[in-house]
Amino acid sequence: MKQREFFPKRAHFLTSLILAALFAIGWKAGEVQIVHRDQYLALAHKQYFYKVTLPPRRGIIYDRKGKELAVSVRTHSLYANPRQIRDRRKVARLLAPRIGRPRSEIEKLLGTPRYFVWLKRKLTPSQKKEIEALRIKGIGFLPENRRFYPYRELAAPLIGFVGTDSQGLEGLERTYEPWLRAAPKTLILDKDALGNWISLPTFQERPSPYDIHLTIDVNVQYMLEKELKRGIIKTGAKGGVGIVVDPWKGEILAMATLPSFNPNLFQNYPRSRWRNRAVCDLFEPGSLIKAFLIAAAIEEGLVRERDIFFCERGRYRVGDVIIHDAKPHGWLDIRRIIQYSSNIGAVKIGEILGPYKYYRYLRRFGLGEKTGIDLIGEEEGILRPARKWTRIDLATLCFGQGLSATPLQLAMAFSAIANGGKLMRPYVVRSITDRQGRVVKERRPRGRRRVIGEATSKAILSFMKSVVSAKGTGREARVMGYAIAGKTGTAQKYDPALGRYSDEQFVASFVGVLPADDPKAVVLIMLDEPSNHAHGGTAAAPVFRRVAEGLI
Repeated sequence: MKQREFFPKRAHFLTSLILAALFAIGWKAGEVQIVHRDQYLALAHKQYFYKVTLPPRRGIIYDRKGKELAVSVRTHSLYANPRQIRDRRKVARLLAPRIGRPRSEIEKLLGTPRYFVWLKRKLTPSQKKEIEALRIKGIGFLPENRRFYPYRELAAPLIGFVGTDSQGLEGLERTYEPWLRAAPKTLILDKDALGNWISLPTFQERPSPYDIHLTIDVNVQYMLEKELKRGIIKTGAKGGVGIVVDPWKGEILAMATLPSFNPNLFQNYPRSRWRNRAVCDLFEPGSLIKAFLIAAAIEEGLVRERDIFFCERGRYRVGDVIIHDAKPHGWLDIRRIIQYSSNIGAVKIGEILGPYKYYRYLRRFGLGEKTGIDLIGEEEGILRPARKWTRIDLATLCFGQGLSATPLQLAMAFSAIANGGKLMRPYVVRSITDRQGRVVKERRPRGRRRVIGEATSKAILSFMKSVVSAKGTGREARVMGYAIAGKTGTAQKYDPALGRYSDEQFVASFVGVLPADDPKAVVLIMLDEPSNHAHGGTAAAPVFRRVAEGLI
């Protein structure tokens, strides 16, 4: 009887125990699948799936004739799954010299509990080949795009460059980032049977980037940079800037800043090399300013071509300051004041014009304000209001000391003289197209304002032709059998350490118009601190001549 009662009790106990266990399992399953569903699902996805965002393919940058200046090329990047790396010290030792990264950094990355880490983005083909030969378990490669600049240093400060994630950092790459950059590409990685990551196909609707077409001509750019470099070496200058512009349209045909850098290896150069000094740096124009001064005086009807001025045999006192000429002169008409670049003659014309009218014309020529070019970092220059000028300020401003401008501002001001008196807005991008070649945006020539009349423009060009004559300060800019109009400029640089203008540091410049009788191009050459041939006529004018001969 007792034995019969024992078995049912034991059966009841076992049944209850099983039911309790099933209930606990069911409760836990419910907790996992319902209460903590998202948490455990995310954990599972981390173990078996990984999402990688890769930079997109950027649009192409072309010159005006369709030559590629910046393209995206296929490359590979190196990653690791630290959980598969058994000997991270050995792996770090093998990879460090091949990817150019410290062993300690690689070891630290391989010691993380993550399933995916980048080791080196955008390998070269030789790097990839070397690493593949090592057959290291737990590392792999993913395809992505790398920006490539086939012309290397040519126009590099203008074009700029991109970062690791293909984001525009400098130059046109940054200015036109919204057009050149498409949406990023996302890869879903899945583990295969051996635990290695493989990419799954994704179907993403991503807008394509746009291509941009420049006004720049690669051939003109190459010629300008070659001759500018030659001039820098010959004169011992620290650097130089050159610009070639179509005066009628405002199209920039070439824009050079030297020394330059290779945008494919931009990180190996000092940041100062990245600057586009044609728009970002300020220089005192020196005697280049005399063309604008005399244009203003003629336009106002205050002087005439045949008027003559006594140039005081090379010494003229203004207040406590003595103004000098490079050579002593007696009576000079306006043509010869420009031809010989007489400071004293310019000061006397400035005294007739007066500070307020002079200031107004300098502003109308575009000094003291941005040109509006489609580039980042443009400076507006320094031009103090006329009410703050002293008599000595007016005198020094008449030969281009006491104000500053960018090389581009000066090139556009001379373009206004060349085209009959109209200040144009410069630009470097002609059009933007989609991947089918359809134009989605186009830039057309745009005038900003009229500065002087056509008669005044012709008179100034005529005076500037005498600068390039046998007796002019720009005689070394002469091109045999071709009419050139030009103006030399030599400006002392202000030395903050001395608190005054330096007697040893100069900016030598020349701006030429060719051909003078039917202008097609304005060329500006500026050399910073030449150590010999320190004047615009001897340092910059020969560079202009060689560029002009190439253009012709």
